[in-house]
Amino acid sequence: MPERKRPTIIDVALAADVGPSTVSRHVRGSKSVSPKVAERIQRAIAALGYQPNAVARSLRIGRTQTLGLLFPHVNNVFYGHAMRTIQDEARLSGFTVMLLTHQEDAKLQQEQLASLKRAQVDGVILLPAAGTNVSQVRTLLGNTPLVAFDRTLDKSIDSVVLDNYRAGRKATEHLLSHEYSHIIAVNVAYKLQPLQSLQDRLRGYKDAMESAGKHPQTIIWQDAEQLREDLRAVVERPGPSSAILSVSYSVTLAILSALQEIPFDLHDIGLIGIDDMEFSSFIHPPLTTLAQPAEELARRAVQQLLRRTANQTEGGSAEKATHVMLPGTLILRASCGCRMAAGSGQPRPMSSSQNSGSGARREPPRRRPRSESAGGDPATIVP
Repeated sequence: MPERKRPTIIDVALAADVGPSTVSRHVRGSKSVSPKVAERIQRAIAALGYQPNAVARSLRIGRTQTLGLLFPHVNNVFYGHAMRTIQDEARLSGFTVMLLTHQEDAKLQQEQLASLKRAQVDGVILLPAAGTNVSQVRTLLGNTPLVAFDRTLDKSIDSVVLDNYRAGRKATEHLLSHEYSHIIAVNVAYKLQPLQSLQDRLRGYKDAMESAGKHPQTIIWQDAEQLREDLRAVVERPGPSSAILSVSYSVTLAILSALQEIPFDLHDIGLIGIDDMEFSSFIHPPLTTLAQPAEELARRAVQQLLRRTANQTEGGSAEKATHVMLPGTLILRASCGCRMAAGSGQPRPMSSSQNSGSGARREPPRRRPRSESAGGDPATIVP
């Protein structure tokens, strides 16, 4: 059988007994079409199975109503929350989202950016790969509006990021409040992950330590065996208990894996991870984290990108780049040294006799029966 001809706007106009321009105004959502006529047009559209030609519309208005989203991958809780919010915010403004990943590979990132350019997206939100060449990004995207997300690119490019320095400092100051004798930061080797965001977190840690009159100590994670042995030296150190600050999600995973192999009871050391984890409440003791405001960061990124696309469409002059930094939220559980007051979900610091003040290792909190912990321990959120 011959393929059925796709209905056109003229077919709809004839069926509804109106002019093509009236159908066009109705499809665009114009209020100038009376309810009675709009109902006739809608019945004709349904009967004919008419769908507006998105390609023709994009050619007419010079926009595809599509935003490009390029992330490293999709397998951590922060990325998941951010991507969902970006999609929701874009949809509210009449945009669809084209999602691609680069797997922290700068070469693959170039290929994906070229794909987004070919797809003629109206703007791009990019969580750049480590070692991104900014000039190459500019060359690939041309005048397509761009917002860097979670990691900055260049002063000339809009960015929406966590205040990473303050995150490192805030988490360290909380550990200092528990009077640990030693607080050690763990970071990944810069040559493996050359990210300024991690260096800023580490700088916040060092400044907090020096302000408290403490000596900063850093373990650089090169490989699993080296990390395990460096952590063994920390946790088996005689005397008062120590604490560990992890600078990122992936570093926290590596620390937890290494401590399990030693093996070592997490109750005997303090631990805070920057970046929340989907299973933080189910670790024993539950893991205190400094969470990024994923949804708010994502909303700000979409809003900034849409401002850029609107300004470009209207032929406005180029505005100076906007850089947004938002604070993280400390989610207090038990791994930092806080005990959760029974039934209240409020943190209670360990007494000095249970921490470093007495020179003894931290007394492990009472282990709850497995059935009691099925829903995870309560947490207190500190803005």
